[in-house]
Amino acid sequence: MPLISKTRLLEVPQARSVTLTAFDAAGTILMQPDNCWDIAIIRRAEGGLHILRTGLTTRPDVVEHAEGDEILSISFAPSSFMAMMPGETMRDEAVFLEAFGRRDFWIGPQVLEMPDFENAEVFVERLVRQGLVESNPLVGSIVDGAPKAMSERTMQRHFLRTTGLTYKHFTLIERAQKAMALLRMGQRATDVAFALGYFDQAHMINSLRQIMGQTPGEIVSDAE
Repeated sequence: MPLISKTRLLEVPQARSVTLTAFDAAGTILMQPDNCWDIAIIRRAEGGLHILRTGLTTRPDVVEHAEGDEILSISFAPSSFMAMMPGETMRDEAVFLEAFGRRDFWIGPQVLEMPDFENAEVFVERLVRQGLVESNPLVGSIVDGAPKAMSERTMQRHFLRTTGLTYKHFTLIERAQKAMALLRMGQRATDVAFALGYFDQAHMINSLRQIMGQTPGEIVSDAE
């Protein structure tokens, strides 16, 4: 289990949050889809350093960690994208970024200083200023629930290229996230299934197991 896990929301439109997690024992952690893509810096206790750019994920992933490992992860909004690594090629993928010395790394032709928990906004703003991260306002309007006027074909094309997911798949993950939040708040599984439009409780259980890798019982148990 994490020794330290802290998250804060970021005050920049292109990103959602930054999370710092450190581990006091060897084990595994379940990474679940959250409809965001990340830049993660993994510092291994034995001295290894990995910088990852991940795409939006559609399935859970079990990640091993050792005692003393640390992960700093910046989660970007689904309406943000990197033209050199578009969402449709990054779905369920991760790209290792090359370190440059002890504190810098490469993103395409640019060398950037590795961010920390406190300066994540500055890091994101630099990515935007240098044209490495852009925003798609059409996708942003859809995600915010106030879509701009566009054809269905245009919407699907922009959504898939930016996020890597179809809009339908995106909403399935979004619904699973809402179900997890309600279950953690103590609501009954049958009530959650009805409120979120699942066919029945069994449908919700199967969806959560497939997308999040947990059953309602396991979700509730983790929250206790």
